Amino acid sequence: MNRPENKLTSVAVHPEFRRVLLANPTCKSLSTIIEYQLLDQIFDCPGQSLVDEVIRLLPYWEQQACQGNELISTLIHYLSIYFPCLFTSNTFLKSNLQRIRILAETPGIFSFPPCEIQENLIRFLQAADVLADLPQFEVISFTLDEIRPLAADLARFNLTRHSRRYIQNLFHPERCEAILSVLAYIAKDYPLLRICRQAYALMISLDDFAAWGSHPFCLRLVANRFWEYQARKS
Repeated sequence: MNRPENKLTSVAVHPEFRRVLLANPTCKSLSTIIEYQLLDQIFDCPGQSLVDEVIRLLPYWEQQACQGNELISTLIHYLSIYFPCLFTSNTFLKSNLQRIRILAETPGIFSFPPCEIQENLIRFLQAADVLADLPQFEVISFTLDEIRPLAADLARFNLTRHSRRYIQNLFHPERCEAILSVLAYIAKDYPLLRICRQAYALMISLDDFAAWGSHPFCLRLVANRFWEYQARKS
């Protein structure tokens, strides 16, 4: 049996149908999108840019990802194939879609409403840098060669501007992905609700990639590895 191609090409996608189809994807709706290659039609909204359309969907996807809908990750994967510009030309979208994808891929559900953290982010970020001390972050490693140029500043507890720029370069995309994945796991699985909330708050605060080199949590993560090396020497 031949696979039907572009069977629904001539069918206009009503805005309300688009919202229902994408805001809370199911196996059936996602297979429909993929089978009939509907993404171009779904996002063909006269008078509205693709970026605007996806931004409108972000709150729905965030909620679904926090509730354990792993299909959100699949949908974002297909977006990256059909519309790679979303992940290269807009840093806001790129960081939000990355966080939502990681949350969707992480098993479990939130035991708190995500909007509670989003609306009170500063409060939940207070002392959140101590999460870098959790044993879950032992999987995030820095080599001795990476740490050595920072040794003098870290020992004095005084990082220069040059050192902060150097630290920014330590957080390459693969390492950032790993850190966000650990935070997502903690947000969904840690037994203390306070820590879960702080982990999610940290994920949101790390949306600005350019700020990782000066973020208290990131600095503490690097400092912890430095002191671990120091302890092994003594």
